[in-house]
Amino acid sequence: MTIGPDASSDQNGSQHRDALSTVQRALRVLEFVAEHEEVYPKALAASLGLSLGTTYHLVNTLLDEGYLARTASRSLTLGDRLPLLLARLDRRLDPFPELSGELASLAAAVRGVAVIGRLVGREITIAAAQSFPGAEHQRLLRPGLRGPAHTMALGKVLMASLNKRQVNELLDDWPLVALTSRTVTRREILAESLELTRRRGFALDLEEGVSGLTCVAAPILTPVGRPPAAIAVGLPPEQFEFEADRLVGLVVASARRSSNILAVGQAGS
Repeated sequence: MTIGPDASSDQNGSQHRDALSTVQRALRVLEFVAEHEEVYPKALAASLGLSLGTTYHLVNTLLDEGYLARTASRSLTLGDRLPLLLARLDRRLDPFPELSGELASLAAAVRGVAVIGRLVGREITIAAAQSFPGAEHQRLLRPGLRGPAHTMALGKVLMASLNKRQVNELLDDWPLVALTSRTVTRREILAESLELTRRRGFALDLEEGVSGLTCVAAPILTPVGRPPAAIAVGLPPEQFEFEADRLVGLVVASARRSSNILAVGQAGS
């Protein structure tokens, strides 16, 4: 959402003439606080183009309802009410609930985090996650997490399942932003990586999206009517270096079992 001046609903891009501007402004406040640190009402008002009185009214309402909270320094931060909404969203994000047992087994086998992801435009959305107790990155790799597809093993393996025309359309005018020093930022190198992924049936992310995180992903063959998906594990780089072949084998086998589970469910429905 683009943050702009305090204007009418039409100027703010509303598609509905009966949209409530107060609600729109409250949502803009939440988005701004989520994106910035050490936010105070005066700076918030200036940034959003709101009057100070309107800003305090919005902030106080959001504080009372638990959507905002104050830090020790009296700056604004997101409140405890939001995780409840996220938990409810998490339950709706997962289109493959029958794979939860397989996902948990994979997480236990690798002693890490196992996830199922979907390609939505140029981003990967994690639809489901299971973690081995105490696994590194379990707070990062959670349902609802989104990231640029070119920086993630899930993204590579799902893009590799597309035909070349679809891949070219996806890559047109796509700025391959670098998230770490290892991120692939050249289109021709990404194309080579996708071709390699097609040949071997799995993809790697060697700290390309997050420093200190290595991922292995393999595609799930989803039935007609179910969104394309892939399964992956997230691990510390040193663990992958020590047992790469075993980890890749576990992910590929899990993807195969997941495909079979979905196929059996489709046949029985």
